[in-house]
Amino acid sequence: MRIKNNPYKIGGHLWLAFVLLFSVTVNSQQRTSPRQAQQHYEEGLQLLAKSDLDGAIESFKKAISLAPKDAQAHASLGYALGVKGQLTDAIVELQKAISLNPELGEAHYYLGAARWFSKDIDGAIAPLRAAVRLMPKHANAHYYLGLSLLSLKQDNELDEAIDAFRAAIKLQPDMLRAYNDLGLALMQKRDPDGAIAAFNEALKLDSSNMVAQLNIGMVLIQKGDYAAAVDQYRRIIVQAPESAEAHYNLGLALKQKDELADAEVELRKAIDLQPRLHEAHYILGIILTQQSRLEDAAAALKKAIEVKPDYAEAHFALGTVMQQQGNFAGAIAALRQALVHAPNAPEIHNALGNALRQKGDIESARVEFQEAARLNKIKANQQAAMFATNTGIAKLKEGKLDEAIETLQRAVQLDPTNAQAFYNLATALQKKGQTAAARTAEQKARELDPRIKPLP
Repeated sequence: MRIKNNPYKIGGHLWLAFVLLFSVTVNSQQRTSPRQAQQHYEEGLQLLAKSDLDGAIESFKKAISLAPKDAQAHASLGYALGVKGQLTDAIVELQKAISLNPELGEAHYYLGAARWFSKDIDGAIAPLRAAVRLMPKHANAHYYLGLSLLSLKQDNELDEAIDAFRAAIKLQPDMLRAYNDLGLALMQKRDPDGAIAAFNEALKLDSSNMVAQLNIGMVLIQKGDYAAAVDQYRRIIVQAPESAEAHYNLGLALKQKDELADAEVELRKAIDLQPRLHEAHYILGIILTQQSRLEDAAAALKKAIEVKPDYAEAHFALGTVMQQQGNFAGAIAALRQALVHAPNAPEIHNALGNALRQKGDIESARVEFQEAARLNKIKANQQAAMFATNTGIAKLKEGKLDEAIETLQRAVQLDPTNAQAFYNLATALQKKGQTAAARTAEQKARELDPRIKPLP
């Protein structure tokens, strides 16, 4: 995938912004490269301004051949390669630039962007954090840091993502996409009212923004206000009758209202408009199952799997449908395939155990039931640990250090894989003056999640 303009756009025209940025940096740093290297570098900037990427890349390479330790030239080459879509080569050059000058904020930013578009979300976070530290007024650096953290879909990253989006908005109040992504982060944080406020801010900037309108409908579903969600999506469909997503989401809202016939109509419209919308096939299969239309349900679920072969939920649902049909061999095969994609799902192991027992394979069923019980215990411990972690964080904020430490120690005992619990335990221990214990807890947190920030 090519790097799109947004992560490389600092403000104003893409190329002009880039040229101004690096021209100013060159002057301020009083470059010491040989004069010929300087000429090639400046020629590269001029070619960038003319959108001549190939010419710019060639000029930057010539500059580097004469001045291989020139961080700015490596950064410029990395930028040009990124815009051209050569992400692997761009990353190499940007890493070289950072190794030569760790304080070069733009190199960190472009490295984060290149990794983001390479789908290396974990790898994008560290350079983007460095970028916002070095360039705290760089709105896009804050935005892409928030987007990367949000993409991890981990609750312990949400607060930092929300802060990053808000920082981007403060620096650039007309950044519509930041309001939309802030709303999604707040939805994930289970703050529906805050999410609606963010989406409404996006609509103030662009009243026709379809993303914000669709997202408001999803928040209403999250709130359980299904009637309002149905009204929202019907209004959207009047404006955009060809929106498969609007029909799909309307189908979801109608399903929640138990208006299954109308939900089926909307889901089939969504599929007609976008045949590869795997979620629509899946939800249609669930609705048909609820109506005991098992043959049609199986067909819909098979279609979902055809579109998305690693769709664990669809394999699981197909297995349960086949089990109801008395097709135990088919159910076992479908459930085993579900476990390929979701091996730690206790409900799938339990369903497979039931299917094996019905088929007469008692020993294999026993193994699956045992595994389901083991995973359920882990899941219960993880939920208890999350509750204890949240309680411990609250105690920490209140300054009740002894209670915070006791609660967070219980959390890590319940779930030794909870990086957030170890990190907050380290914070509490540090505040208590127990430096060695704090370092041990912090080290464990970083082993579990290398993205965790060092303690202050």
